[in-house]
Amino acid sequence: MSLELALKENTEVMRQLIAALAGGKTFTADTPHQPKAEGTTQAGEATSSKKPRKGPFYIRQGEGAPCIVDSESTLVAHIEKGYTEITKVEYLQLQEEASKATFKPVTLESQPLPVAVALAYLFGEKGRSFNEEMITEAIAITETEDGKERDAQIDALTMALKGIDRATKLHGAGVFDLALQMFEHWDALPGITERRTYADLLLDTPKEDRAKVKPAKPKASTKPKDETPDADPKALFAQAEQLILTLAKGGYRSEAVKILADFGATRLGAVKPEDLPAVIAAAEKALEG
Repeated sequence: MSLELALKENTEVMRQLIAALAGGKTFTADTPHQPKAEGTTQAGEATSSKKPRKGPFYIRQGEGAPCIVDSESTLVAHIEKGYTEITKVEYLQLQEEASKATFKPVTLESQPLPVAVALAYLFGEKGRSFNEEMITEAIAITETEDGKERDAQIDALTMALKGIDRATKLHGAGVFDLALQMFEHWDALPGITERRTYADLLLDTPKEDRAKVKPAKPKASTKPKDETPDADPKALFAQAEQLILTLAKGGYRSEAVKILADFGATRLGAVKPEDLPAVIAAAEKALEG
């Protein structure tokens, strides 16, 4: 109904009311009252009052891990799949509980052999209570494949200890203690054989008595330097193979390749049997840094 028409109807009703009052008559409007029908505007207001919810929404399925969805439509789809909506507080509590359950503190006990050796060499006794920066440096120096960034002394002791079954079964703190004492007497351990002998000696000694144990002095050789050792060719080959593999796997592949090349070979099987002692000597020298 237009405003003008409404005004005209209201004016006529008022005229009839005044006339009825003046004549003492009961007023009856010519136009019966009609209740206001619900129009488009009211329906629109009712519809628009239900606004879509804004995310994020926190959900969880059964006892599973909680997760987040961004839109209401995604929320509805997940609820239809069996998910339940939870509050943000519940979500944060579940996340905290999961974090506590999966977090494992980084300790010296849990460190692998190379890292424990690196901590002992880089930081000495302070490495026992390492911080994040120290452990990061120790891991980096043992995992790099760049020979220039590696440390020959760390690699040499790591290789020596890896050849001792008892040492490989030690936890990180045990390796750290062993490495700490071996680095202290490093000058008396010129080769991989001496290092393994001293490590075995320490492992045979109760921990509380190890500080008194010193490396054995190397015996002077009674053979001329140019004399070839009288050894089984198979044993020589096995020893040379172990040393070459140790070099290659320890980040010194180029040194291993060069040693073979010096004897005109690209693989150990092509080296002449009489040259195996020289290959062994060269490989041991490389391992000694």
